Amino acid sequence: MKTNNPNVLFNHQTKLLFGKTSQFMKQNLLLMLLLVFVYTGSFAQASRENGTIVVNDMKSILYPEGIARQAASSSAFDVTRLRDLVGEVQSSMYFYGSEVKTYGDVPTNLFTDLSSLNLVNNSITMKQNVEIVTVRIKTASELNSTIDLAVFSNFPNLKYIYFISALNTTSANIASRISNYDRRFNIFYKIENGDGN
Repeated sequence: MKTNNPNVLFNHQTKLLFGKTSQFMKQNLLLMLLLVFVYTGSFAQASRENGTIVVNDMKSILYPEGIARQAASSSAFDVTRLRDLVGEVQSSMYFYGSEVKTYGDVPTNLFTDLSSLNLVNNSITMKQNVEIVTVRIKTASELNSTIDLAVFSNFPNLKYIYFISALNTTSANIASRISNYDRRFNIFYKIENGDGN
C-alpha cells in the first residue's frame, strides 16, 4: 500500500485551503484597490476645487473702484500694502541673467524675468524680507512655458507674485501655466505693451 507523504514544497492536502484563501485574498485586495481609487479621485477633485489658482488683473486692484471692490470681497491681501510695494520706491533686488543687483539695505521687492526664474532660489541670498516678486514675460515661448512656484518656497515673507507680460494674455492662461501653487501667494498680472502703464 502506498502512503501519501507530504512534499515539503507542495502539500496536496492543503491545496484546496490555500486556493480558497487565495480567492478570498484576491477579492479583498480588489475591494481595497477600488476603495483607494474612489477615495483618491474624490480627494483630487476636492484639491482642484479648493486649490484653484486665481490670477487677478493688477489694474482692477490698484484703481480706487477696484480697491473698494477687493476690500469688500476679500481680506486675503492688504491692498494698501500691495499698492505701496508696486507704486512706491522700495529697497529692491534685480536678478536678470544670473546677476544679482541690490539697492537698499532690506529689499522687499525682487524683480526678475521668466528665463531667470529657475535660478532664483539658489542665487538670491537675502530672501527673508521679500514680499513681492515681479516677473517679466517677454517672449511667446516664455508665456507658454511652465511657471514653477516652488522656486519661492524658501521666501518666508513672500505674499505677492506679479507677472508683467509684454504679450497679450489672460489670467486663465497664466493660471494654467503655474505649477506647485502655494495658497499663501496672491498672484497678479498686467499686460504692458511698451506704453509704460
